[in-house]
Amino acid sequence: MKFNAGPTSIYLMILSNVAGTTLAASCIRQDNGLFRYIVETGNLPDISGVCGGLWDNLKRFSACSASSTFCGARGGDNHLVWEFSVPSVCNGGMVESTWWEATRNNWGGIDCP
Repeated sequence: MKFNAGPTSIYLMILSNVAGTTLAASCIRQDNGLFRYIVETGNLPDISGVCGGLWDNLKRFSACSASSTFCGARGGDNHLVWEFSVPSVCNGGMVESTWWEATRNNWGGIDCP
């Protein structure tokens, strides 16, 4: 029996390799009167573009007026860190929605408390 590795076979092989890749992002919330969110992910090719999208999308929620902000590269491998403090009425769902709108979860979804 002869196996023909045509375009469909090659596509499935590539797809299986991509599907096996684990995307990871994390979200931590600290409660000190204000909520401080720290979101991180690695291997992000366009950190400044994603940071702009994060801040723009967070503004959709009037309850999430951010202070003590940082968004940028930290560490290696295009590691993104997004940190900010917000009033406690800004909930994790708002932060998760902001992340999804800016990244489409291409570098992993987040689960914020």
